[in-house]
Amino acid sequence: MKTRRLAIGGALVLALAAALVAASVGSARSAATFKVAVVTDIGSIQDKGFNELANKGRLVVERKWDNSSIPVDTRLFVTKTAADRLPNLQAAAQQGYNLIFGVGFLMFEPLNVIAPAFPTRNFAGIDVTKFLLESDPKNYTGIQFAEHEAGYLVGFLAGLQVKRQGGKQIISAVGANNVPPILKFASGYVQGAKKANPQIKVLWNLANDPTFSDQAKCKEQALRQIAKGSQVVFQIAGQCGLGALSAAKEKKVWGIGVDADQSFLGAHMLTSALKKVDRAVIVLTGLARAGRLPQQTDVLFTVKNGGVGLGKISPRVNKTDIAKAKGAQRSIAFGKTTVKDLIKLKPVN
Repeated sequence: MKTRRLAIGGALVLALAAALVAASVGSARSAATFKVAVVTDIGSIQDKGFNELANKGRLVVERKWDNSSIPVDTRLFVTKTAADRLPNLQAAAQQGYNLIFGVGFLMFEPLNVIAPAFPTRNFAGIDVTKFLLESDPKNYTGIQFAEHEAGYLVGFLAGLQVKRQGGKQIISAVGANNVPPILKFASGYVQGAKKANPQIKVLWNLANDPTFSDQAKCKEQALRQIAKGSQVVFQIAGQCGLGALSAAKEKKVWGIGVDADQSFLGAHMLTSALKKVDRAVIVLTGLARAGRLPQQTDVLFTVKNGGVGLGKISPRVNKTDIAKAKGAQRSIAFGKTTVKDLIKLKPVN
C-alpha cells in the first residue's frame, strides 16, 4: 500500500507562524476555548530533545494565542512508564481536549484504541503513521519526519570533518531501540558520511534501553565505539543518548546531538540533527483551531519545509566544509539529492 502523506509547505508554515504573532492582544477570553493536550512518551520533559520539544510547542501555542478570539488552553500529561500511555490519552479525551498529541512511535497501540473510542476528539501521533492504526479512525492525523534527511546532513558533515582531521576514518552512532525513527536517522547518517567520505567506516550499536533514559547504557556503547577508533559519536537515543555525548566529551572526540540543538552541551559538539517536534505541535494546532486539520492521513515534515535539518555547527569546523554541508541541505530541499529512508544496518560487536 502506498503511504499517503501531506507535506506541509513552507508557505503554510510561515502563514501559521504569522497568525501566531498576529493574535490580537487584550481581547476578552472567549468561551470557545480550544483545548490542546500533549501526552509525552516515557523519559522526561528534561530530555534535552524529543519530549522537551513537544512541551515547548505546547507552551508556544498557549502563550501566542492566549488573548485571541479563540484562545488555546493546554495541559501536559507526563508518561512515566509504558503503562501510562493509554490512561493518559483516555484522561485527555475524557477531560474534553479538542486536540490530543501522542508523542512517540510506541503510542500507536493506545492511539489505535482511544482515537475510535472518542470520535469527537482529534488525535495526532508524533512518529505514528496512520497505517499503524488498524482501526483507521477518521479523527486521526499521523505526524511523520524525514529523519533520514537530517541524519544524512550530520553524517555528511562528520565525513568531511574526519577526512580533514586524518587518522582512523571511523565514526559511529548509538540508538536507543530498534524503532523506525531511530533507524531512519542512522540510515541517513551512513549515506551522508559515505557520500562525503567514501573511505569512512560507520559503527552502529543499540543500547536496548526501553526507558530512553538510561544514560549509562548509551555511554557504554559509545565508549566501545571510541575504543574502536570512532572520531564522531551521533546519539539517537533521547535522554539515554546524553550518556553517549558524555563519553564523547570525556574521550575528546566529536559528538552529534539529535532532535533539539544540543550545542549547549559543550565545545565537543559538532552539530545536531534537528527534528522540529515543536513546530509540528504549533502547525497542527493552528490547522485544528482553524478547522483545517487533515485527517486519516500523515503530515510530513522535511528539509524542504523546515521540519528537519542541521543544527548549529561548531565554529571549529572549516568554513569550506560548512559551506559543503549547507550545500547538501539545499540539494535535498531542491530535490537534487534523494536519501533512502531505510538501509540495512548491521550492529558492530
